[in-house]
Amino acid sequence: MIAAGATKEQWLTHLESIHPANIEMGLGRVTKVAQQLGLFKPAPVVIVVGGTNGKGTTTALVGQLLAEKGLTSACYNSPHIHEYNERINRRDSVSSMRLSSDDELCEAFSAVESGRGDIPLTYFEFGTLAALWQIKQWQVDVAILEVGLGGRLDAVNIVETDLAIVTSVGLDHQDWLGDTLDLIGMEKAGIARADKPLICGQLNAPKGFVDAAIQLQAKTLYQGVDFSINPVAQSPVAGWEWVKGDQAITLPKGHIPFYNIASAIAGLDAIGLLPHVKGIQAAVNRTKVSGRLTHFPCEFNGKSVTFILDVAHNAQAAAFLSDQVQDCSVAILAMLADKDPAAVVAALPHIESWHLASLQGYRGQASHSLFDRIGQTSPKVSMMCHETVKLAMISGLEDICCKEPAESSGGHKILIIGSFLTVSAAEQALACIDGLLLK
Repeated sequence: MIAAGATKEQWLTHLESIHPANIEMGLGRVTKVAQQLGLFKPAPVVIVVGGTNGKGTTTALVGQLLAEKGLTSACYNSPHIHEYNERINRRDSVSSMRLSSDDELCEAFSAVESGRGDIPLTYFEFGTLAALWQIKQWQVDVAILEVGLGGRLDAVNIVETDLAIVTSVGLDHQDWLGDTLDLIGMEKAGIARADKPLICGQLNAPKGFVDAAIQLQAKTLYQGVDFSINPVAQSPVAGWEWVKGDQAITLPKGHIPFYNIASAIAGLDAIGLLPHVKGIQAAVNRTKVSGRLTHFPCEFNGKSVTFILDVAHNAQAAAFLSDQVQDCSVAILAMLADKDPAAVVAALPHIESWHLASLQGYRGQASHSLFDRIGQTSPKVSMMCHETVKLAMISGLEDICCKEPAESSGGHKILIIGSFLTVSAAEQALACIDGLLLK
């Protein structure tokens, strides 16, 4: 039992200590606690966002769009990059967003601990219930909840959902969700509700997803069929045009993937909460998410260098990055043990040099393991192993000193990908690499 007045760090240690070693997937336990605490409807409108990639950027844009509409919102995301507080945030206006405080987190954890009794909960289940409790206390207009894993059996899926958005369907977490796109698609579609809008951001959605959506009797809208986003080449300012039937909205290029922009707009349009056109354009311009194509311009040994950090950890996410960083030839990769590094490397064929780093922890993967797994399928790729992300970054900097940047590229670029832990380690390293000057 945790003592009264425990700190956030003590609570997080407690959550890890009570996490059952072996526990069956399902919503039975978390549903019982949610019922006890009255958490099934934490806000008047509840939006759930799932998908293999793009959940974080989509939830961020949804929150910004709602602010342009004059509505308050609270968002639950996972995992975090630096502090657990990042998982729960509140937005009261277009320029006002704050993270949950330590005191608020401790109060939420205490409420869940009291409500669960002797019911065992996983770390994620406990955190999800705490987030729902906190959002309910804030009394915001809209709750935006990001699915942690899959959808159908994810702890987030206990809520009464008004809108479900599935951003993409790709191969990831196969041990839990299945080893085919049909099986994974079925799990993702499980967040849908009968007679409620379900937005599918995946072009050519797998049959498993389509069949599940039909069975759940959701009002499904498919990207590329019911709505679309297309480049606008003739305009020097605009980047894209969102189209649904006779409706067309010109958009700036923005800072997040355009398919996710399209899904967020389609979702709020479906429930009548889309702001005016200028508000949509402003929201797209404003939305930036840490660890998603985040640029850090620097100088090293008189050379202009830009580190590009992204949490991409599967082939689908890497394939999207490939189109965004064509002029980048050096990359740092650090991944968890249950991910497929070879598939990620294969999706970025223009990268000439890979600097592999180890990640610590029980799910971490050593650099030599990455080396072995990548080498089996891509033996001609140049690879070097390092004990830490920082050492890999230093090696990458030394690597580019021998290279000439691509014409009109604006200097050298180094891509850093693999996980939230990778991005966190890289951001910390940026402040303490000798000779590196952040601009």
